Amino acid sequence: WTMVAGGGASVVYADTIADMAGIDDLANYGEYSGGPTTGETRFYAETLFDLMTREPDAQGRGKVLIIGGAIANFTDVAKTFTGIIQAFETYQEQLKSVDVKIYVRRGGPNY
Repeated sequence: WTMVAGGGASVVYADTIADMAGIDDLANYGEYSGGPTTGETRFYAETLFDLMTREPDAQGRGKVLIIGGAIANFTDVAKTFTGIIQAFETYQEQLKSVDVKIYVRRGGPNY
């Protein structure tokens, strides 16, 4: 599962996942761009978390969420990551229940 903020880096994330794990293991590829608000980002993250946590992996494996942010120079990292953190607070128990590991790349010209 991936959640990436614009700028073309999303393609790099998806390609790397496909190369390392195999394309069959890439459950979701999503990108938000255009300077989303905190609320928009929270809604997007909660939608993704809801889908991600509905069922455990059929083979009993944990799940991995990769979040890349602030690649585009117009992204307000404080707004986007505040929305993501709020979504984590809402979905923390569900994410734990399906053994989600979370990796974050946060930074860029506006951070």
